[in-house]
Amino acid sequence: MGSCLRGCGYYVLMLGLMALGVPVCAQPWEPSRPVALIAGSAAGGGIDLTARLMQRIWERQRVVSPPVIVINKPGAGNSVAWQYLNERSNDGHAIAIGTANLVSNPVMNKVLLGHRDLHPLALLFDDYFIFMVRADAPEMTITNIRERLRKDSGALAFGFGPGVGAGTHIAAAMAAKAMGGDVRKGRFVPYRNAGEAVAGMLSGQIDIVSGTAVTAIPFLGSGRVRALCVIAPRRLGGRLAHVATIKEYGVEVDFVNWRGVVGPKGMAKHHVAYWTRALEELNRSPEWEKEIERNFWSANLKTGAEFDRFLRDQEVLFRRIWSEIGL
Repeated sequence: MGSCLRGCGYYVLMLGLMALGVPVCAQPWEPSRPVALIAGSAAGGGIDLTARLMQRIWERQRVVSPPVIVINKPGAGNSVAWQYLNERSNDGHAIAIGTANLVSNPVMNKVLLGHRDLHPLALLFDDYFIFMVRADAPEMTITNIRERLRKDSGALAFGFGPGVGAGTHIAAAMAAKAMGGDVRKGRFVPYRNAGEAVAGMLSGQIDIVSGTAVTAIPFLGSGRVRALCVIAPRRLGGRLAHVATIKEYGVEVDFVNWRGVVGPKGMAKHHVAYWTRALEELNRSPEWEKEIERNFWSANLKTGAEFDRFLRDQEVLFRRIWSEIGL
């Protein structure tokens, strides 16, 4: 009874203050049950890695109080994941990883979901590409690949994940074109993630894997895979410091991958505010800074209107690239 009276007294007080025109601050919204963090790739890919790092840091530092559960929904250029996000109740308890497919999907296929079908929350970092070949194929050099593609654009097959229109796909197509191949006659094979692409290469299905730098490390460590080059503004550090950029071989390719976070279309302002704060805290975290360096990423936080402008500019850029490479 006492607690009931106290509760009633609180609300009477709040109503009285409001009637007098005294500002009353509402309690900021926070999630009240487990949160779904949706990744549009199978477990083990770069998108999945991003989600699991966020999950770990948020939970360790108690930035997000309820458990964060990573849900893998690969397929259709992340559209399966983003459709799943939009189909959940729009109550702030689900977000998803955003990729370059946010801008490539609308250009490639109007049926696939893009940034206008979701609520962009934040850009997190830039990511870089690496080409891998079999360790037992010493003849696979940039010089050799360039000669073969100039003679026959379909002589070599590039594999990539997690699907058509992914950054790894575009990087492979741009490189093939820059080396003198006709992309329309080229062979580009999509997989669900880099691991499946590498398995396909080792079994002879494809010749070259286009992946992101961080996903390459376990495969390079196996001794069965060799790094061919990276597509980045400069050589990367750490265990990839010895790998030359593709430009060092005279192949001009400028393309940067990136990752961010999106909410469902029509996300409420108080949910947007909460997740924007959570992502800003993640970006300031020393643990996240270490992961950025360890995974060969470059921090590039953009939120709100700045991220919206970035996506619009990226769509224009992608439309030009898509036209130039002839896909």
